[in-house]
Amino acid sequence: MPAPESLAVPDIGLGCANLLSATLPEFIDAAERAGFRRITVRPHAFVQSVRAGWTEDAIRHRLADAGIAVTMIDAITDALPGALELADDHVRARLPPDALDPIPEAECFHTAAALGASIVNLTHYMGRSLPVEVAADAVAAVCRRAAPHGLRICLEFFPDSGLPDLQFAQAVVAACGEPNAGVLLDVFHLDRSGGTVDDVRRLPPGAIEGIQLSDRRRPPPGTAHVPLSGRLLPGDGELPLRALVEAALENSPDATLDIEVLNDELRALPIDDAAARLANTARAWRATLG
Repeated sequence: MPAPESLAVPDIGLGCANLLSATLPEFIDAAERAGFRRITVRPHAFVQSVRAGWTEDAIRHRLADAGIAVTMIDAITDALPGALELADDHVRARLPPDALDPIPEAECFHTAAALGASIVNLTHYMGRSLPVEVAADAVAAVCRRAAPHGLRICLEFFPDSGLPDLQFAQAVVAACGEPNAGVLLDVFHLDRSGGTVDDVRRLPPGAIEGIQLSDRRRPPPGTAHVPLSGRLLPGDGELPLRALVEAALENSPDATLDIEVLNDELRALPIDDAAARLANTARAWRATLG
């Protein structure tokens, strides 16, 4: 049946993690050619482009010429204590350089201001477990520093971190008490952590800042998760994507929606081919919503 008439589904943006090998100008160009009108941006990519000789004005003009808006900066990775403490050498070898040498928070905020993004993601990848109050204190401090810039902070949960699931991330948001804090709903991590559509429906109204879209088939029990892999294109897996996205947008109608499909097959493609496949799939999947 078609999606409810009152449910406005936003344009699906291109998540920056899809094309980790691309420079920011290359990423913008590929997004434009594929027909995307929204993207997220890694602060590392912005900083490296400026160091390579691009001015901030030139990057803004390139975005404007392409008709592309930047919705989110992804991500602050070292705000919570113990990030990457659980990452072994194999995991570290698969991560992009900025995961191991994070861009400072102030540079992340500057990137957002320079590119017109209103949301900054916060992660705790492969970090040790944290009490809610410890995480909440750290998040509250980031939110207070972000507020003068007009920025909202979203928490990305995933099992291999001190933000292990949706309920914990929402508890941190509630405990931090800052009005510019919310959660990022990555449907892949929701499923990995045992979350359901009903968990999304139980969130307080307006809890979700952004949604990351992919698909998944559950591996056999005990299968180790390999970083930056395992995601399928929307419609190729078994997740209840329609119900998840509808529940998320009913909770937060202004949430951003980005496709983020991390797997070795897409990563092996030329940048333009990967962007085109993601765009075609995103448009086809969105059309199924009616």
